[in-house]
Amino acid sequence: MSGTFWEPQGEEAEVASARKPVWTWIVTAVDLLIVLAVVPVVILVVVPFFAAYYLYLASLLVWIAPVLVLANIALFAWAFRSKAPGMTALSILSVLFVLISWILLVVWGSPVVVFGIRL
Repeated sequence: MSGTFWEPQGEEAEVASARKPVWTWIVTAVDLLIVLAVVPVVILVVVPFFAAYYLYLASLLVWIAPVLVLANIALFAWAFRSKAPGMTALSILSVLFVLISWILLVVWGSPVVVFGIRL
């Protein structure tokens, strides 16, 4: 047994190199788009225009939050079993962005709308 958790060993090396299901690539692509949209804004949030943009982006993330969270829970479970560290980390990061967006909307006093239903 090696000291690295993610390093494939013996028979596991063949399993790790197996093809990934299509749905994992779709969820990963959406997560990457979220990261590409959120990270630059978080860095530039001191400028008022970017803060307004981030509030809008946060409302979009909260609007589709149930789908994002469920898809990322499934991706996390699959990626953790398949020992895919990038997909595992990305699924955790995406769920955290949704949580931070929800908290930001509540603190800011904006309406929290999920699938058109105001909470």
